[in-house]
Amino acid sequence: MSPITRSPRLVGRPLSAAAVVVAAALLATLVAREVAAANAYLRIEHALPTYDGSMGAVFLAGATALVVLAGLAALVDAGVLPALSLAAAPVFGWAVNHYAVPVAPHYAVTYPVEVALLYGVAFGTVGYLVGRGFRHGIAAAR
Repeated sequence: MSPITRSPRLVGRPLSAAAVVVAAALLATLVAREVAAANAYLRIEHALPTYDGSMGAVFLAGATALVVLAGLAALVDAGVLPALSLAAAPVFGWAVNHYAVPVAPHYAVTYPVEVALLYGVAFGTVGYLVGRGFRHGIAAAR
């Protein structure tokens, strides 16, 4: 086991980082396929926070899952970028299916990336910090 570094690294252990990035790609594909198969895009979209500040249980459960995914990536020392990609992958997979609603062609290309960056980076950062905290706690307990 390598010692815990004080500063975060963009890419941590190569094997851990590669495994997390592959898992992120597979997760994005799986989510995109399941959302398309169940025609669930609009149901998920209605669970997102609205302008009045209300958040549904589905959104809170999804946010928690994204934080946990990024935390697990940080726990295995995959690095910041793999952790963020693991948190952004399911969001990207969902957003790819937004063709279920009428949108302009240029928006159809940029929307999945925008949403993945918005939610993936926000929840991924929180998850990375939580995972790193657990990692330091585990190292200190040894």
